[in-house]
Amino acid sequence: MFNKKRFSSLTNILIATIVFSAIAGCGAKTVITEVTEYSTTELAGDPASEESSIDSSDLIASNDITENVPEESELETTSEASDKEASNANSPLPRYEYPGPELFYSVLYDYLRDELGAYFDDYDVCIPSPQILEIDDADKSDIKVYGDFWVYNYDLDGDTLLCTSGGSFPGLIHLKYDPEKGFIVTGMDVVADGSDFDASAKEIFGDKYDAFINLMSDREAMEKTRAQIIANYVADNDLSITKYQDYGWNPVTLPEENIDNFYSDLN
Repeated sequence: MFNKKRFSSLTNILIATIVFSAIAGCGAKTVITEVTEYSTTELAGDPASEESSIDSSDLIASNDITENVPEESELETTSEASDKEASNANSPLPRYEYPGPELFYSVLYDYLRDELGAYFDDYDVCIPSPQILEIDDADKSDIKVYGDFWVYNYDLDGDTLLCTSGGSFPGLIHLKYDPEKGFIVTGMDVVADGSDFDASAKEIFGDKYDAFINLMSDREAMEKTRAQIIANYVADNDLSITKYQDYGWNPVTLPEENIDNFYSDLN
């Protein structure tokens, strides 16, 4: 569950207008706490006896898409997100599940799908597309994942995924490693929008600020990652989908699946 007081500035993702925005990477600085425990024990039994060493070097870093963050309003709790998931039970598509071998990323992707994807309605599948800048796992009680965290929501139309909504949450996700529960998301800092953007981004990213700006500006890399994640989802679920399409843009043909090499092996 989110702490409403500390999460209040992230609500424009709830009231996104029907617009396809260019990359601007705006969000509001927010600290998300009291999140659902997305742990590795829920995914694959007991975690490994030794803590995983995380190396991000191997990572490849619509008509209702938003990157801005609104004013304060009521937010959905985790239980409300579960209700929304139940309402999508009749979707023709399977739920997105991280297809790579690393339990760490299964927890991270579940968080993006369930908590960030919950701010949108009426879609067949939510597919996260994180642009990861760096992972700092020096302190297992506060593992830091820096990046621009996107979620895209799609409806199925023939062999095409039509993007109906989505949003960008640039910032820092915190996780911890628990010997019994595995990896757990503990919070998120989201960059502020508008005139506060630069100061907020510099506060969160520190000496990684310039690299963060370059990451957000690289639309080609962002779309390459997005397309590969979709292609791997399609292959993992044996679907006949061949492309995806944003509102007002031409369809994009999916690349070949690359599950074995696209994700790094952290176990």
